[in-house]
Amino acid sequence: MNRINIKSVAFLACAALTAGCSENAWNDHLDGFEEPPVYSKTETVEYTLTSDDYQTIAKNSTNRTLAEEAGESDALAAIGSNGYFSTADEARKYLPAFISNSSFKYFALNNGSSVKVTYNLVTNQPAEVLAINSSVSQYRVSEENYQEAWGSTEDYIGAFAPAAPASASLPAILKAAYPNATDGQYAVAEYNEATTNPVFGGGSSAPQTYLELSFKDGQGDFTIENTTLPEGLSFVWSQDAKYGMKASAYAGGVNYDAESWLISPEMTLSKEANAVLNFTQALNFFSSVSVAMEEATVNVREKGGQWTKLTVPNVPEKLSWSFLDSGDIDLSAYNGKTIQIGFCYKSTAAKSGTWEIDAVKLADGGKDTRSLTRAAAAEVPSAKKFAIYRYSGGSWTVPGSTYVLQPSDYEAMGQSYGNLSGDLPEQLLPLYMAQKLPYASDDVAAIVAYKYYDADKKTSYKAKELTKTADGWVLNTGATVDQFTRMDGVWKFNPSVVMTLPYSRNTDPTYSYFMAVKDWVYTNVSRKLYPDAEPDAANKIGYPFIDYRDNAEFYSGASAYYGNVDIRPSTAKNNAPAGYTGYDGLSDEQITELIKKRFATESFPGALSIMHPDAEPVAGMDVTYTYTFTAYTSTGSLEATAVYKVVAKGKFEFVSCTWWDGGKPAE
Repeated sequence: MNRINIKSVAFLACAALTAGCSENAWNDHLDGFEEPPVYSKTETVEYTLTSDDYQTIAKNSTNRTLAEEAGESDALAAIGSNGYFSTADEARKYLPAFISNSSFKYFALNNGSSVKVTYNLVTNQPAEVLAINSSVSQYRVSEENYQEAWGSTEDYIGAFAPAAPASASLPAILKAAYPNATDGQYAVAEYNEATTNPVFGGGSSAPQTYLELSFKDGQGDFTIENTTLPEGLSFVWSQDAKYGMKASAYAGGVNYDAESWLISPEMTLSKEANAVLNFTQALNFFSSVSVAMEEATVNVREKGGQWTKLTVPNVPEKLSWSFLDSGDIDLSAYNGKTIQIGFCYKSTAAKSGTWEIDAVKLADGGKDTRSLTRAAAAEVPSAKKFAIYRYSGGSWTVPGSTYVLQPSDYEAMGQSYGNLSGDLPEQLLPLYMAQKLPYASDDVAAIVAYKYYDADKKTSYKAKELTKTADGWVLNTGATVDQFTRMDGVWKFNPSVVMTLPYSRNTDPTYSYFMAVKDWVYTNVSRKLYPDAEPDAANKIGYPFIDYRDNAEFYSGASAYYGNVDIRPSTAKNNAPAGYTGYDGLSDEQITELIKKRFATESFPGALSIMHPDAEPVAGMDVTYTYTFTAYTSTGSLEATAVYKVVAKGKFEFVSCTWWDGGKPAE
């Protein structure tokens, strides 16, 4: 949906006022002779490119000529197919022709008028989103695939089911379908799935349980093998009556580089077991959830064979002491084989996480073993499903925190054709994620892939990243704003900047800007006021006014880690250098005002000089840099917008901030 804000537009409508206003009035009724609207004065218009606009830009004749002359025809065509620009320079090169074209609603604004265009920039998008937007292979599971999954050309149905789950067969199916796949390649598999098992013989055999153990009661027949046990560490795995089996390589305040395995006894599965493994786990103190998934793994091996890492369906959204059910891990590939399960814990000297495991169970999946006619099996109802996979390290796996819209999702969204078009992704995907993860904590990010029907009547897979905030799920559009001003009848790029710094952890562009604020405070405050101070990382002490993790400052409250400006007086006082008297005699309200003033008028303009050393004034116009950011207060978050003027090369002057009535702090 276009977001257009016209501050003041006056239309001169002759025919509506008097029948004899213009001798050319009859032209209004002939195709090709419509007169453009005339604007009475300079205007400022905000416009967000639609998905179809990128294709219009790529097809624009002026742009095609520019691209051909520069040998960039393929890059221009990619703008239309991808729905984003590769660089800001690319946008500034091709947007003027788009704005100047008579098909653009506001192309006839008077000289001095400006259009602030919001567009998608590739560098602001995750690599996973770019890869999906670029190309996704699509595979429809065949009848032969289903026969292989069921292990029979007679006793099978044209669908997966609990006894023959899709997750057990799709990786191998995709590997056979795309033998030359490369790392980072994505594929979406289309298949049918039944929620109940077919009955091929009028009855079913009772499922067999091979292993069922609560580690709170003991270690059972599991053994421990220490691959790497450094000096200073006597063990990694330990049994705890409250938490089960616990693995950690942190001892005496030291992180150790270690590797240790918790291994089950050998178990021989029946020939039609379709066994599933299930356990509960808690993960904490790892560097991140993604690191935990690499350092705390569950594996399987055949007797005398090598370990193979298994995919755990349920991954925690954040590190905590809360136990999470792993979900059923399919082991049907090992039917009739003797296997062992191995829980492998790894750590480094930089960081050692803690892994707790309990309630391990390995049992038959319940596939029926008797024969019946195909007709009876065919009566099992099924539904069409999609699954997205990513190729990496020689295998196809489900990418973490990535979802693909299902046929039922399109139907629920009112899209009978099974795709989204126009600006529907922007409207509907936040609602989809709110239902998909209703209890997600703030800062959780997810990627949603969907079928998109474009203006050329072509359907392809696209993706968008969304982040959970206090106000709900927000799309990361990679949005960047550039301003174009009409001068002497020609639309030209005006280097004024309008940007939103998202409230999100460790996320650019917020991270880079607030790290620049931290660097400015270090140079201009910490080192000048305390030239002899030194940090003490062991005791979590940083330079004066600088967090010991070196990702935040407490002089003006900028945190690159949290992506906000903390203006709480308690934060300022609690993190002031020892002996600092700058807050003496001030009320909490006065301290907050001081922090706000420091950020808006000192540290942030200093950071802009670091981030934009080449910014220069332009004759005939004010070059301004406008930033919207989030402040953290004692009562919650607060959004603010600050404006700065370029007064010399790399020099910025504070103009205003919405923190204050009138835009400026009280003297």
